[in-house]
Amino acid sequence: MARDDRFEGLFVPQVTPFDDSGAVDLQSLERLCAHLCSVESVTGLVSCARIGEGPVLSLEEKRDVYRVAGRVARAAGKLHVAAITPQSTDEAIAIVRDLEKLPVDAAMIFPPLLLAWGKVGADLKFRFFEDIAENTSLPIVLFQIPVASYWYDAETVCRIAEIGQVVAYKEASFNINLFSETLRQLEIRRSPMTVLTGNDRFVAQSYMLGARGALIGVSNLATEKWGAMDRAGRSGDFRKAMSLQEGLSELKELVFSEPIVEAVSRIKVILKHQGLIQSSLVRRPQLGVSGEEEGRLIASFGRIVEESSVAAKGG
Repeated sequence: MARDDRFEGLFVPQVTPFDDSGAVDLQSLERLCAHLCSVESVTGLVSCARIGEGPVLSLEEKRDVYRVAGRVARAAGKLHVAAITPQSTDEAIAIVRDLEKLPVDAAMIFPPLLLAWGKVGADLKFRFFEDIAENTSLPIVLFQIPVASYWYDAETVCRIAEIGQVVAYKEASFNINLFSETLRQLEIRRSPMTVLTGNDRFVAQSYMLGARGALIGVSNLATEKWGAMDRAGRSGDFRKAMSLQEGLSELKELVFSEPIVEAVSRIKVILKHQGLIQSSLVRRPQLGVSGEEEGRLIASFGRIVEESSVAAKGG
């Protein structure tokens, strides 16, 4: 079974903009998606993931987001992955069949809550994906959530990877030992599944361990630089990838400071400041950031960008 190399590279899980009334702002979404797709090093977009506030969108809102993002991505020659959060096998099959009618190139499936309920055996996890694959032709992206009770162990990942339609895996355990062991076992089995790192704490190192791309929410910002790191990592220029990661570390810390749950709000504040979206509103239970933090975010981001530009010119 050959690797589907279309799924290598940088995937941006774009935010979902809202207007001041709380409705999905499709005009801002289209503008943001066009901006991200204009970056040559971006392979594709991912709609309605955690950064895209997918868990708090209605099914119809998600369809609207999928349509807009998919249309923009395809016009730019990029891929479009739809993130879904089903809670049962039947629901997952129904949603994926619906996605087949939309401009969607793959479905990234968040594991159902049941998979975190006590000690769940590998057979249940494998069968969940096997049943979906038997009922759709759409490629599937496996998603490792950064919560230990949800984790797929390395052996289970390898088993799921044997399902032909599982083309890629976002590994976001934030556990470098689990990440390393999973990639080691996939290599031993010569698995064609593409591994995309979701671990923004060690993106560059992920390429050294065998990742063939990244799917990280912080790449909504400074997208060109994250894309440059991806290109360096996939080409084997790990020294350059590490240097780029060092240069982006302050931005990562800026976005993912505690409470991490407000990372989406921080990204939206900066995107609004850049004129890419009209409002930085997020949906409850997220509270958003204070006016004081908003000012600090904009000032810090401006300084980071300026310092990065000076360093680039000096190099």
